[in-house]
Amino acid sequence: MTDAGPLWDFDRFQPGETLGRHAVALDDARLADWQAIYGARTEGSLPSGMLVAAMMEAYLEAFSPRPPGNIHAAQTLAFGDPVQPGDRLDAEVSCLWKEMRKTRRWVGFGVVLRKGDRQVLAGEIRTIWAR
Repeated sequence: MTDAGPLWDFDRFQPGETLGRHAVALDDARLADWQAIYGARTEGSLPSGMLVAAMMEAYLEAFSPRPPGNIHAAQTLAFGDPVQPGDRLDAEVSCLWKEMRKTRRWVGFGVVLRKGDRQVLAGEIRTIWAR
């Protein structure tokens, strides 16, 4: 995680802004870690949960430090093209929107995983931001 700069507060987010990019290698080490936790997988395919984990990893790597007390309120997922063991994915995290709802600060983050020019996962993470 990058720990440079001031705390990410609500005012710093700008809708449409790219917050970070992150490379994800679906290599043997990552697959072994997954299998150690979740058990054997079907040969030749990757579990969709592995893509969701990659999406969350990219989100966590995109910007830091974050204030304590944020609430992961919801997420949506849209799966695209399949991936294979050994693929390298590129993730991009952006601020989609932000708004005040009563006294709470809501921020919508978009995370897109691509293999080359093919989209393999698009997700939105809705967060109630602490500060």
